[in-house]
Amino acid sequence: MAGLNDILSQAEIDKLMKELISGGGDETTEESRDEVKTYDFKTANRFTKEQIRAINVVFRTFGHLLSNYLMGTLRATCDAEVLSIEEMSFNEFNNSVPSPVVLAIINTTPFEGSIILEMTKEISYSIISRVLGGTKEIPSEGRQFTEIELAIVERVLWQVLKNLDEAWSKMMSTSSVLDKVETSMQFSQIVDMNEPVLMVTMNISIGGESGLIAFCLPHQALEPFTKKLSTRLIYTANPNRKVTTNPAGIKNSIKSSEIAVSAIFNPTEASLTDIVNLHVGDVIQLQHAVDEPIIVKYQHISKFYGTLGKYRNNVAVKIKDVIRGDEEYEQFISGGN
Repeated sequence: MAGLNDILSQAEIDKLMKELISGGGDETTEESRDEVKTYDFKTANRFTKEQIRAINVVFRTFGHLLSNYLMGTLRATCDAEVLSIEEMSFNEFNNSVPSPVVLAIINTTPFEGSIILEMTKEISYSIISRVLGGTKEIPSEGRQFTEIELAIVERVLWQVLKNLDEAWSKMMSTSSVLDKVETSMQFSQIVDMNEPVLMVTMNISIGGESGLIAFCLPHQALEPFTKKLSTRLIYTANPNRKVTTNPAGIKNSIKSSEIAVSAIFNPTEASLTDIVNLHVGDVIQLQHAVDEPIIVKYQHISKFYGTLGKYRNNVAVKIKDVIRGDEEYEQFISGGN
């Protein structure tokens, strides 16, 4: 049902009637025809919203792992967050990459094809500076990366890939290998220019500096695993996981476990003066009658009543009764301190 704002006034109705009678409505139809655009099937979205949500969860986890790794390696406060996830053609991604830039070509099993990790020069030089002991970004205007700088970045990237595999682990098992590191898209074309890709952009903050990294995920690499790209697999148990049990082994492990067994007298209270005046040879009278049973405990839990005795030249305790129910609870409360 139309809202109140959609109801035409009498003046508007009269105007429309005049246009129809005079033939003015044909011009409006012609104008609307001119606005029709040809649909390009090449631009059709290949990733569903559910798949994008799942990838967003994966890279949010990756951002958390990456920030922890960089914080420990660079000795600086670090933060990594996902800024955007966009679907585009590889040609559009290619045109968006600045120069110079660090481009890591990554082969991830079981993906069918390579993916690209792009690191802007700002974040790259910030990492290089701090790895070498500096605290500020290296001036990067008008200069290319040296072989030594690329070797430092490559070493960091290998650990970054471990974090990436860990982020994917809730959804599927992956193994990433760094194929090569480039500084130009001229040598980094991994798919056809019209191939749809997913570009995941993240902001990395190191100390007071920040920069961007981006992942290029081609559709053809992820296509065989699109059914696994679901948030349900992340927040629920993996249905394909096989749980194996070994009752006999568990039982044997429990039997061989060692626990502390102790025999406890009733606690005895003494004044601070008495304690200070204690000397070697003094006799302490316990607040425990001779015929009163001793409490036998497993760890801190009272289990038996016993009597003190001697067995084969050792002091021993003979089990007299089992502590059950309320007695066990009372003994735990009173004797656990």
